[in-house]
Amino acid sequence: MMEVNLRLMQTSDYEELLKLVIVTWDYRSWVQPELVYPMAEFFLSDLLQRSDHIVIATVDGTLAGVCAGDIIDLTKLQSFSRRQKLKALGEILQQTEKDSIFEKYIQTLALDEVLLRESKHEFPASLNLLIVKEEYQGLGIGGKLYCDFCQYLKNNDVHSFYLYTDDSSDYRFYEHQKMEKLAQKDFYWKPKQRAERETYFIYGKYI
Repeated sequence: MMEVNLRLMQTSDYEELLKLVIVTWDYRSWVQPELVYPMAEFFLSDLLQRSDHIVIATVDGTLAGVCAGDIIDLTKLQSFSRRQKLKALGEILQQTEKDSIFEKYIQTLALDEVLLRESKHEFPASLNLLIVKEEYQGLGIGGKLYCDFCQYLKNNDVHSFYLYTDDSSDYRFYEHQKMEKLAQKDFYWKPKQRAERETYFIYGKYI
């Protein structure tokens, strides 16, 4: 019988997590080869930097999944600084690499803030990342990681949170967890081409 354990992330987990991000979002299918690792690393390091609770799931000692989230009061200055960084980066890319894949990616991060405003909710916490390796899906690992994050919030007297996701992810997992979809927006990686459309969502939950 397989043994599933949860533990806090260590720096030695980083490279394995980076590979997991690349596979999960299939970076090699939409990012030019020389940018696969830099873009995946920007995404992962950005999420980890603004998370104060990062938990690894292991199966028989092998990394099988990750969950990262934060209590916003603990990361308020970091969140403000991140928004300013993304704004500045977007302005730079508009001048230097207009319509590049990286510029489009930065636009999707800015879209998250739009969704939060349109949700007309304020939340004290956010779930920033939840991934389970494909070969370990169906074992309840995602549920264990999700419940661990909820318990972390309760232990800190926090009783609601939100998350962003999109239709290339398993967003129905969050609906199964009784999360409420609060807003959604379409994003076009190429102007108004339906085949290049992706839908982004914001979900909220009171616990």
